[in-house]
Amino acid sequence: MKKLLVFVGESGSGKTTLIAELVKRCPDKFKKVITCTSRLPRIGEMNKVDYHFLSAEYFINNPDLVLVKYVTNDACYGTRRADIRLDTHHLLLTSKPTGIQKLVELGFRNIIVVNIAISEVLKVMRMRQRGDSEKVIFERLKIDALTLAITDFGEVPVVDLNANQSLDEKIEIVLGAC
Repeated sequence: MKKLLVFVGESGSGKTTLIAELVKRCPDKFKKVITCTSRLPRIGEMNKVDYHFLSAEYFINNPDLVLVKYVTNDACYGTRRADIRLDTHHLLLTSKPTGIQKLVELGFRNIIVVNIAISEVLKVMRMRQRGDSEKVIFERLKIDALTLAITDFGEVPVVDLNANQSLDEKIEIVLGAC
């Protein structure tokens, strides 16, 4: 039975990097869920590869979207229902912790949470390295502080990782969970 692996962790924890590496190493086993955003692409990001880059209007009361969130820097994020119903691969998705309960409410039963912990020092360093402005970093730190308190995933199995682990270590642990 295919799983929906939902990667949660604060900004800069390495969720996107780990997902990309899992897809690269095991393309017959894993597929990244391409989510939607209204923000502009970062350097190197491509439409329909990293995100579906869409207008903010697309996110207003769109019944096809689940896990919609609006962030303080005027960007919207969301996931299309059809994109999380694939049965050919284990699906890899990033979410805030609050998204887990929403997925359970939508009827998903094969969820595994991959929770990546990160120190604040490493988090800020990584955000700067990827080109986030100091304003965006400050806003993300505030948002992370609010969502950090939500760590109860109910009955959903959780795989705990740490951003300081090597990529190989993290991949081995995730593979063992599938």
